[in-house]
Amino acid sequence: MPIRSAIAFLLVLLLAACAADDPPAPQTLAHEAYVWQRQWTPSVGAAVREHSADFRGLRVLALQQIGDERIEVRPDLDALRDRGLPLRLVLRIEGSRSRADADTLAGALGEIAQQWRGRGLQVEGVEVDHDCANAALTDYADWLGRFRAALPSDLALSITALPSWLEAPEGLRELREVADETVLQVHAVEAWRSALVDVDSSLRWARAWQAHASRPFRVALPAYRLRVQLGRDGKPAAVDAEGALDRSGQGAQERRADPAEVARLVRALEAEPLPQLQGLLWFRLPVAGDRRSWAPSTLAAVMRGALPLASIELQAIARGPGLQDLLLRNSGAIDAAAPERIALPAHCTLVEGVGAYAAEPGSAALRAAAPPWLAPGTTQALGFARCEPALPMLQRLPVDVEEARARSR
Repeated sequence: MPIRSAIAFLLVLLLAACAADDPPAPQTLAHEAYVWQRQWTPSVGAAVREHSADFRGLRVLALQQIGDERIEVRPDLDALRDRGLPLRLVLRIEGSRSRADADTLAGALGEIAQQWRGRGLQVEGVEVDHDCANAALTDYADWLGRFRAALPSDLALSITALPSWLEAPEGLRELREVADETVLQVHAVEAWRSALVDVDSSLRWARAWQAHASRPFRVALPAYRLRVQLGRDGKPAAVDAEGALDRSGQGAQERRADPAEVARLVRALEAEPLPQLQGLLWFRLPVAGDRRSWAPSTLAAVMRGALPLASIELQAIARGPGLQDLLLRNSGAIDAAAPERIALPAHCTLVEGVGAYAAEPGSAALRAAAPPWLAPGTTQALGFARCEPALPMLQRLPVDVEEARARSR
């Protein structure tokens, strides 16, 4: 073989070997969102029209079964039709064991689907959201089989699933044989964690879900926060998640989905070789007035897997000679937790906190045991201080750039 041909041949082999070692290109996952409100105020309809452009579909709470009571949600069908996205009706069954009649519920959802289609909506399927106990998975699979048989054949069937079901593989196998797809919920499943989602745990569960069966699945991710009051047994006794009033009491703990961590999980799932992973489902669609959901700009950034740094400012407003009211303002584009500790200059001789913040003994600083969560553009009272000379009217609080970048990697 001539030398030139031999060199060319070796280069081809070398390039082929390098290509074989290259990691697979990240997959592009489809994004959908839950619309979870039972009362459709004008704000919910506006959110569907304005904030769902980046989604390929919506999953809309349609029926809720609580014991023997069945509650039908009355959505703004015009808003859903105007957006024109594929829809799935969600049936939420409360409790760990279902007592509801499968035929009755399937018939009710079939009627709702027919009504919605008659109004021009693209109803593709039904999702059953039931936090079934592991010991009852086989019974749930039997119930779901009857439900599937009574459901119109042109409606696909999804079920929300918990990572703990991996501990009951036989029941889980039966469930996954009935459903067209499962939606693996990786948020708010570990009550002891202060964060709503953990990247390492979520990836471990997604890999196990892929290995368990060759049926399509999606992963449900959080775009919200909540408050939890734990009982003596360490289990949630009261939860404030979507309501306008907090009922969990003063001892409740905040559970948050940190945008940087969730963005890191999005990128990790896109890079993970999971052939059956079809997409990501966000709980829940941001709605104006929803105190515990992310801002639309935060969710949009996290969906792209990219996140700008938070921007929290300290505002000082003169109230009298040397005395200033102190406020915190989120001047950025994403939701952010306020700093746990805010140090003021040593020449501030009188410092008092309000709300979440209290003066730190022996220093000119304010500290919060549970730093408040600030949506973009919102302001919260911090306290007041007597400082000579006076503090500047506005100053940006320092952000640990390296830490923020590390958390978003």
